[in-house]
Amino acid sequence: MNPSERLLMTRRLWWLGRWRTLALMGAFLCGFIAMRLGAGVSDRAGVLGADAITHVYYTLGLFVLGGMDLGVPTGPTAPRIMLWVAYFLCPAITISAVVESVARALDPQGWALRRMKGHVVVGGGGRLARMFIHDLHQRAPETPVVIVESNHDVLTPEEASDQLGAQLVFGDVSSQQVLDTLRLEHARALVLMTGSDFTNMEAASKVAATVPQLAAQTTLHMSDITMLRLLESSGVLSQATIVNSHRIAAQHLVQTRLLTHFQRTEPRDAVVIAGFGRFGQTILRELQKHAPGAFETVIIIDTQAHRHVAVFAEQVGFDTHYERLIIQGDMADPTVWEQARQFIDQDMTEPVFVLGSSDDGNNLRVALWLTSKYPQAYTVALSFRQSTFARQVADSCNFDVVSAEDLITASLAGRHIDQAPHPPSPSTGDDIH
Repeated sequence: MNPSERLLMTRRLWWLGRWRTLALMGAFLCGFIAMRLGAGVSDRAGVLGADAITHVYYTLGLFVLGGMDLGVPTGPTAPRIMLWVAYFLCPAITISAVVESVARALDPQGWALRRMKGHVVVGGGGRLARMFIHDLHQRAPETPVVIVESNHDVLTPEEASDQLGAQLVFGDVSSQQVLDTLRLEHARALVLMTGSDFTNMEAASKVAATVPQLAAQTTLHMSDITMLRLLESSGVLSQATIVNSHRIAAQHLVQTRLLTHFQRTEPRDAVVIAGFGRFGQTILRELQKHAPGAFETVIIIDTQAHRHVAVFAEQVGFDTHYERLIIQGDMADPTVWEQARQFIDQDMTEPVFVLGSSDDGNNLRVALWLTSKYPQAYTVALSFRQSTFARQVADSCNFDVVSAEDLITASLAGRHIDQAPHPPSPSTGDDIH
């Protein structure tokens, strides 16, 4: 059985179990009532007219032998037909149950999942999840990984097994029925990286309620930074680690690149943030936190600059130690840079350009143009995905490229290998591995 079909099969078997129970009750009643109404059998004369306990005994025997030891039904037409129905239905129910049990026993993937312990469960099988798993295996090759994905088109069982060395379970990771199949009480960590923030939050909430010892080793990725801030301030899911790829990239950029630039440049710098969405807002938040007084002007460029500035002002707040210039427009438009030019030129010759729009190609093009106009500036472009070409261009043209994917996967893999303890062995003495 394909591992991606196993969970779907479990759901089907649950519904089949309900129908089988109804069929079993119907078959039993059909045979029992037929005998009570006067149906007999050719090889057991004592069945006709016997008491209710005897009829129960012989009806139950139909599930095992199908009436082969009783002979054929006899008696009035209606009861005889009912008994014939029971003759066929009872053994059919028994055979279907036996076949199902054998199929389950012969499923090697099912056995492997039931034996797992110390594994990492990854919700989602997209690009970010795959990169995380690759990095995890580089750090700890023996770590078992189970992927839960609801879309057959995203990841196939063969890709999961051959390329990622993982088992694939098909289903919704926020479903309690799915979570119950993952042996979370034996898991080392849960990493939720589906494309839906709500799915990630729902799964994390259910795990915190049902497997509290895993709550502190649960990490969920949230793309909506506004919701991320609200969750952090409210204390909901306080034990879990909530991450955002843009925040991790911004923190890394500020800590390792921008602070170094500010320290080596004599005058206070101007910082131009082109693209003031999730990444750009987090850059400014980190600058205000770690480099107060290191810059005197911040120029914000975005196609929805006023709306994003209002969101930042309410949720984070602007410091007062620098001037702000808000330019609403496309950073690929030369007239936008004409508006910013006098503030850049009059302040200093080594400004900082942070290009963080959602369009990786646009960030790269503008970075090339700015490098030619301001060769002394420090320019960095965001690239959510890994790009060998972008790195080659950046190296040859003297600007930086930050890959959010690289940073978040390395951060998550390091956390779950270096910090997460192995779960304790269950007190029941179950040593299934």
